[in-house]
Amino acid sequence: MDIPAIYAVFKGGEVKAAPVKFDGADISFLSEPVRHTYSAEGADDRMPVLVVDVKGLGKGELDDRLLTGMRFPGSDVWFMTRILDIEDVFDCFMEDIAKVLMPYHAVRNDRVISEAYEVSENCIPVLFVLKGKAVCRGGGTKDLRAAVAELSKTGFQEIVVLDTDSSVGSEEWTALNDRYEGLIPFLRKEDGSAAGIGFRTIIADL
Repeated sequence: MDIPAIYAVFKGGEVKAAPVKFDGADISFLSEPVRHTYSAEGADDRMPVLVVDVKGLGKGELDDRLLTGMRFPGSDVWFMTRILDIEDVFDCFMEDIAKVLMPYHAVRNDRVISEAYEVSENCIPVLFVLKGKAVCRGGGTKDLRAAVAELSKTGFQEIVVLDTDSSVGSEEWTALNDRYEGLIPFLRKEDGSAAGIGFRTIIADL
């Protein structure tokens, strides 16, 4: 299953979107966001779409206006925003959100990850990757496989690995897929490093 990622913001009374750039864990728009046109209405099956809260990730708190204002007919919305504590998770699920994606480096502490797992199976931790290593709280990095192993011990069946700079090669993706059945690569546009390896789900820039 391929899931498109839309980088969005609520601006001028509507949801707008544009391509982004990553600087480690920091994210910003490459151009002025414009009204989004994505719709899966009329498709045979409902398919997920990932909405990335660019303002929330940049400002440090989820964008309430985006959360309540977005509409993607025909799609089940996965929503990635900055989750600081468990209250943020509850706020997301008050809307029609199928899954909440939580950047690991942004949570207050590891207890938040454990609480999210206990609250809902529809929470998914996200490891941002920079130069082949996982970004941790405080801006440090650690070995990607070690970081995935630690999160899997919490009990999560699904873990997203967001390759911000396309630094994860096919050999590393293969090793991760062999060990973690529910691992989900999140790739930048035209990055085909995880293709053909056998992942059940891949997220990629629209």
